[in-house]
Amino acid sequence: MSEGPEVKHTADKIANAILGKSIVDLRCTTIEHQLREKIVGSKVSSVDTYGKNIVIRFSGGVFLRNHMMMWGKWRIYKRTEYDSGKAKPPPRIIWKRKLQKSKSNSRSIEVRNKTTESIQNDSRTRLILVTDTHVAVQYNGPILQFTEDNPLHHESITRLGPDALKSKFDVEMAKERLKERESMKLADLLLDQTFVAGIGNKYKSEILFLQKLSPFNPASSLSLSKQQRLLKSIREVLKAGYLNAGRTRPQQEGEPSNKWDYRHWVFRRASKPCWVCGTKIVMDRQSSSRVTFWCSRCQSRKNK
Repeated sequence: MSEGPEVKHTADKIANAILGKSIVDLRCTTIEHQLREKIVGSKVSSVDTYGKNIVIRFSGGVFLRNHMMMWGKWRIYKRTEYDSGKAKPPPRIIWKRKLQKSKSNSRSIEVRNKTTESIQNDSRTRLILVTDTHVAVQYNGPILQFTEDNPLHHESITRLGPDALKSKFDVEMAKERLKERESMKLADLLLDQTFVAGIGNKYKSEILFLQKLSPFNPASSLSLSKQQRLLKSIREVLKAGYLNAGRTRPQQEGEPSNKWDYRHWVFRRASKPCWVCGTKIVMDRQSSSRVTFWCSRCQSRKNK
């Protein structure tokens, strides 16, 4: 899942492995030969993020912008594992429909199949960056843009709203963009990357629950004080997700740390009791552009 906090975590892993190191080999079918020549032999100068974008800068004067969308993944391997063939691609994920015994409808389940393919021969491999000690591999990411000018100055990023995970979150810009989008439903507003960059479906549902806001009320329904609390919550929830490996609900004493159901307030908890009031969490696919998880009692549409 490519949301701001998870993207920043991924960028941290890439930086920990290859920042400051020389690229001794690069494999990518979509890069121009002259740009590849400038990268190989140069060092990784920086690994940064903006919203859901990762931007890698090489000392040879080339930049890489990567957006993983819904399917992209990065994996880091030790060079010794890569050279010996012991490093393996991630398992292939296949979604299947499972019929529930007590209900006529079905649900999707994730099946992970191990692969015996090598990294080089795996059809999902998009980019391989090799250093003396580590290898960074990008799988399935649809956007790998190599340029000689900084992507942070490209329209693909400049059009985005402020990034809530930056040290200086431009709250005034966010307020202006909220005002320009007052007719949008809150569930759609939070997913609009030109409003605030980095919020995805998980954080959208969690933020609105914590603020007791109906996802389907228009942004114009917010008072000035609620606008301010919403913007503050966006920053706090995204930061918490980044610091706590995606967890948005604090772990309570005696609770397991690795079970999905305990990690979030409402996200992917359809039909389970609300942690606050006990009402069953609702999964709505009709009222906004993306699926939304919410508590109909805590987030009543009357709560304006």
